[in-house]
Formats: sequence, structure tokens, C-alpha cells
Amino acid sequence: MPRIHPTAIIESNVQLGEGASVWDCAHIRHGTVMGEECIVGGKSMIAYEVRIGNRVKINSNVYICNGVIIEDGVMISAGTIFTNDRFPRATTPDLKQLRSSEPDEHTLATVVREGATIGAGCIIGCNLKIGRWAMIGMGSIVTKSIPDFCLAIGTPARIVGVVCRCGEPVHRFGEHEAAARVQATCQCGLSYSINGHTVVETESLVTA
Repeated sequence: MPRIHPTAIIESNVQLGEGASVWDCAHIRHGTVMGEECIVGGKSMIAYEVRIGNRVKINSNVYICNGVIIEDGVMISAGTIFTNDRFPRATTPDLKQLRSSEPDEHTLATVVREGATIGAGCIIGCNLKIGRWAMIGMGSIVTKSIPDFCLAIGTPARIVGVVCRCGEPVHRFGEHEAAARVQATCQCGLSYSINGHTVVETESLVTA
């Protein structure tokens, strides 16, 4: 059974997987689906109809808006904010009516692929993907998609290296580095073929 703190707000038609934990003052809106063994930290807000995989860690004070898909094993650190509209307005042009918060043609999706990590205090733009096992450094502003296994930092975020599944850096890009193929092996034993920002596992971790 999921564990839900008594101060948390869980709206109708929310699905929480076996072993999920929702902590103090978190708010999960209607239609959201969350997988097994997820953690939602205190004071986090998850909007309606968000899709979240298994074993996802969402730390405190995170905002996840409509249109976001989070795959298995993702880490979202404290204070992260997702967005889904590039040109938001509160009202119609004549200022006489509030714009609806329902999804429309301006609502753009974001996908966080399996195993990725988003550092504390990041802002994530919309209409982009954060790749498998990618890592976003704390305080970054992500405005473009980040490929698999890539390490990105800064405002706006830029790709500076490659990280292993275990989280350890395995390669750092030089300022004027050519796109030559590089082979890298992590201290954990996993190996990667790096060709520019295209990273391929050469020794995949076998899972049951």
C-alpha cells in the first residue's frame, strides 16, 4: 500500500503504485499516474495527468506541470521547476477574461528518460527530452534536449561531459574537442563509446 502523510492532498482519480510514499503538504492533482516505490517529497506539487514511472525520487519543493512524462528510475532534486508553455499569458488580449489552465495548442510536452538525474534548483523548459541516464547540474536552466548519458550544466545548460549509469563522470569534453570517437570505461566497469554527444553503452548492464 502507498504511504500518504496526513497533510498531503491527493485528488480524485490519482493512481499510486505499490510502495509509493507521499510526504507532508505534497499535492498531487487529478488523473496523475505514478508507479511503484516512488517518493514525493514534502511540499512538492504534481499537476494533473502527469505520468511517472517506477522508483522515481521527487525531492521537496518540486513543481511538475501538466504535459510532463517521467520514466523509471529518475531523480528530481529539490526545488526543480518544470514548464509547459513558452509564451504564457494570464488573460485574453483584452484583459477581460482569464485564460484557461486546461491544455491547449500552447501546451508542450517534456520527457525525462529512464535513469536521468536533475540537480537541485533546476528550471526545465518545454518541448524537449532529457535523455537516458543524463545528468543536469544544480541550478541549470535547460532550454534544449540533452542526449543520453550526457552531463549538462549552466544557464542555459550546455553539455560538458559524459556520465555513467552509476553517476560517475567518465569523460569531459574539451572546449575545442573534435568529434573523434572515444572509448571510456567507468571505475564501476561499464564502458561507453563516445562520438561527439552520441554515447552508446559498449557493455550494457544486464538486468532481470
